[in-house]
Amino acid sequence: MAKLPALPSIQTGNAKLDTWLGQLKERVEVREGERGNPWEAAVTRRDLKAVEDAFSKMNGQGQVSTNGTDIVFEMPGGGTASWAIDKFIDSIKNLQVYKDLMKRLDDPSRFDNLPGEIRDIVSKSIADEAAKLGTQIGRVEKISESKYRALAYQVDTLTASVQGAQAGIREVDFVVAKANFAQAGKITQLEASLGNYYQDGTPGRAILEEQMTATADRVAGLSSQWTLKVQAGKAFAGVGLAATEDGAGNAVSAFIIAANKFAIVDPNTYTTGLTNTPDNAHIPFGVDSYGIYMNTNVYIRGNMRVDTGGKTLVDGLRGSAQLASSSAWSATTASNLIYSWLGKGSTAPNNNHLVIGDTVTMGTGSSAVTRTWNGTAWVNPGVIINGNLLVSGSVSAGAINTNGLIIRDNAGNPILGAGNQLNVNYIDGLGALATQSDARIGSTVKFPDGTTLNTQDFINRLSKIDSGNIGTFMATAAIGTAYIGNAAVNTLQIAGNAVTVPVGRSGGDVSIAGADWTINPSATALLFDEYIDFGTGVNAGQGMLIGICSFFMRSLDDAMGQIAYYINGGSPQSVLQFGLRIYNGGDTDMSMPVTYPFIVPSSLSGNVRVSVRVTCIQNGAGDYHPFTCRMPRLILLGGKR
Repeated sequence: MAKLPALPSIQTGNAKLDTWLGQLKERVEVREGERGNPWEAAVTRRDLKAVEDAFSKMNGQGQVSTNGTDIVFEMPGGGTASWAIDKFIDSIKNLQVYKDLMKRLDDPSRFDNLPGEIRDIVSKSIADEAAKLGTQIGRVEKISESKYRALAYQVDTLTASVQGAQAGIREVDFVVAKANFAQAGKITQLEASLGNYYQDGTPGRAILEEQMTATADRVAGLSSQWTLKVQAGKAFAGVGLAATEDGAGNAVSAFIIAANKFAIVDPNTYTTGLTNTPDNAHIPFGVDSYGIYMNTNVYIRGNMRVDTGGKTLVDGLRGSAQLASSSAWSATTASNLIYSWLGKGSTAPNNNHLVIGDTVTMGTGSSAVTRTWNGTAWVNPGVIINGNLLVSGSVSAGAINTNGLIIRDNAGNPILGAGNQLNVNYIDGLGALATQSDARIGSTVKFPDGTTLNTQDFINRLSKIDSGNIGTFMATAAIGTAYIGNAAVNTLQIAGNAVTVPVGRSGGDVSIAGADWTINPSATALLFDEYIDFGTGVNAGQGMLIGICSFFMRSLDDAMGQIAYYINGGSPQSVLQFGLRIYNGGDTDMSMPVTYPFIVPSSLSGNVRVSVRVTCIQNGAGDYHPFTCRMPRLILLGGKR
């Protein structure tokens, strides 16, 4: 359970309020387990998760080994080692010493198991304290005692600071006791810091911290733990030693090292001085993030379990043997052969010297038998790994020497090999064709309908591709570059509107009536009503030119008009006014050209209706005069039509 900061006593001067606050503080401390009967302490979600994990382990399949950490599962086929390793790893990660050891020295939660007063002291950086205090030697002693709790501690500090460089040492000794709980602890902290060490202006810190605690808890049990951690910038290492016994009497001890590299070095390396660099022979064992290294002989008494199917190697750590003998197969002879190979004698008293995977081949003349030891008997391996036969997938092409290769039939007769020609009788389907020179392909090649295909027929059939049978000869074709004289295309589909095919429309003259000298509503006429299909997912962006309308305006008098287009019958878009002014004052027939572009007002897609309407409007004198739109023409761009 995480330790929260202690609640200080508050005196307000109001007796009733002070009494109420004191009772509230006592209740909170009882529920937190800081005082009173421990059976009155509240249960947290962390506690419930710990119980859940414990039951999960108890309900898991398998058996717990004698060391209390490995849970060995019997897998189909006899494999067990992988599960034991996984459970061992989990058992280490669940240890409190592992969790405490892996907390870096800038993580304040590493002091959660200490009294609140001690946490407040040791969680502060001693280098930051040196920056505040300067160069000092200090000592603080304090005793805090009540009816339910007693605490005593002393703090010794050394600090030095000059021009952004700080160093400090802090030693804290404490003891605390309350109902059913007692703890003693010692914490030593060393820290050196340089301001503005990194490019971002943050300081560089080197820290060493040692923490020792001995705890007796009537509910949780007994615990002694020691950790030593070092941290320099981002580099971190530590070692932890712990012994615990829970309330049920289950005892566990652990020694854990956290480091990128771990090695055991022979001290005899330095007999002639510390300037010597250790040679390989003096580093027999090492560990890093890539694996475990053993640099000398390894001696094992007992069994060794390897995580490759649960196999057990006995009689020391040796690989399996692959031997051969010129005799008929005999299990006794095979066992004696391995025994003799090991240098133990000619006759084996039993099979204890055999290792899983030992393989023996025995043969006389043209026959041979190979058996492998599976731990209890000599069995057929299915494959032979001594070179006479090949293990599937184990031989690369570069390792095969084809000198003298012979392929034989079931009767042992050579079919193909050194000095042997291929026999056509073993190639089914080719018949006499396999032995003919300059064979004509076509004299024996037929279509499924039974007709014979010769050279001329092949050419004739290709020349008969037309619109009626194009689907038979070219159902689906991918053409890189094509040169076509005349092409007739039924349906042309071009993705993404990559090609624009304009559509043109022409109409007859349209007369638009006006009302001379009146202010009546203006006359109007629909010039065009067409559709343009932009397709699904293909949009015409705002401001794109999608069409042009043109005509000649013809009138006998001053006339004014306006033209607009409509999208899907909506409001008029891009209104354009035009006019024809007669300066001689008479009724003279005159014409003028009008060109009107369509600009997309907003993004369009799908099948869009485009309508063009011309309206008679008032001229400068406020009159409506008729006019005629001659030779109107509409061109729509883009889309599929």
